[in-house]
Amino acid sequence: MNGLEKSGSSARTWANGHQCKPALQIVACLALLAGCDDDSRATPVGGPASERTTPLASIAPSAASALSVRIDGVEWLAEHDIFGAVHPTGYDRTILIAGSRGGKHANEQAFNLNLFGIDAPGRYRVHNANAKSGVAQMANLSPERYLAGNLFGYDIEVELVHFSKNPDRIEARFSGTLEANDGSTMQLRDGYFNYTE
Repeated sequence: MNGLEKSGSSARTWANGHQCKPALQIVACLALLAGCDDDSRATPVGGPASERTTPLASIAPSAASALSVRIDGVEWLAEHDIFGAVHPTGYDRTILIAGSRGGKHANEQAFNLNLFGIDAPGRYRVHNANAKSGVAQMANLSPERYLAGNLFGYDIEVELVHFSKNPDRIEARFSGTLEANDGSTMQLRDGYFNYTE
């Protein structure tokens, strides 16, 4: 058996017989987050966010929570579980961005982008060469691409336009790449996140 195949349950089975449920993929992402120490920091990019000449997202901000991104030129829009957190308890200066698409089953598509060591709005680079900067992951984009980012690799530029606490409020734009389990590189463009608790 090569690659993965669906089993009779909601789990996926890899060739070596191990099973991996989509929820475990999210847990793995959060485990990476929990392992960060106090020196964690996303890498600042360029000057202040206000100096950007070309916006990363073409979707206009709104009061409603939203997560969208173009993946390889195709629009992906989160339909539920849009979530953000600013410096959550137990995590050092962390910004959490998440959202899901599709039904709540084994094929649910989930996107997570976590930034570590964030003190102020600005432009940051999150990449696997510096895992202390953060982590990005897409689960279940297709049966062939069941995991991208995380341990396979990611390189994302994030513009944190605004964030505040009590209530949590985040506005961000992002673009970059995710390496997928099938060996492909997924291009992320025009990413936009808006969340109000």
